[in-house]
Amino acid sequence: MDIRLVYSNLDPVGLTIRKLRYNFEEISEDVIDFKYEKGDAIVIFSRHQSKAGVPSLTVHYPGNPVDEVIGGEPNKLGIAYPRLLTSILREIKKLNVEIEKTMEATHHGPTYQNIPVIFVEVGSNPEYWNNEKIVKMVVDATLKAIEKVDDIECKGFISGFGGPHYSRLFTQLSEEYCIGHVISKHYIDKLSNEVIIQVINKSINNIDKVILDSLNFRQKQRLLYVLRNFDINIEFR
Repeated sequence: MDIRLVYSNLDPVGLTIRKLRYNFEEISEDVIDFKYEKGDAIVIFSRHQSKAGVPSLTVHYPGNPVDEVIGGEPNKLGIAYPRLLTSILREIKKLNVEIEKTMEATHHGPTYQNIPVIFVEVGSNPEYWNNEKIVKMVVDATLKAIEKVDDIECKGFISGFGGPHYSRLFTQLSEEYCIGHVISKHYIDKLSNEVIIQVINKSINNIDKVILDSLNFRQKQRLLYVLRNFDINIEFR
């Protein structure tokens, strides 16, 4: 599979990668709204920002689960690639650096591509965006993950609804399972049926299990009304 490694020269982590002289695809677009689409899948490196400013290394899929748009299009998810995201997350978790390593729920654009896009992010402030040692560790871990993407073990391919944006549950489950889209609890009440369906269908690897995490009875019933049309296992946490 032709997996393209991409960075933006408008992004501080992208500029650090350029200094390190990796021979990746360079774009001059906002990382959350780029139109680049080459190869069979895209891994884009970028900065991670958070209000708390906690140092972190994160991976996630792009997508706007509701009407509110942060790059891309409303009510549209990107295409998930559970094997690839999980392989990257597993390698990043092995890094010997005292930084939080986690999967984030699906958020922001772009959503234009007809191939999978995976974000690999370094955060959460310039001290880390410009840290060549840390950025190099993350890039090299990603390269190693790509080499073994077809060989990693997946107990199953799972997606999820609920739980916090920074998903400790799915980060932990990634040790055994390969992870597709995860929609955080903040969006559940506003999800359209179409987006619920996208969580299952928009994946390179067929999703065979869905986990509903920390949802109330009404939210569970709403999701089950749509999910019952799929031949998948459903687990409540």
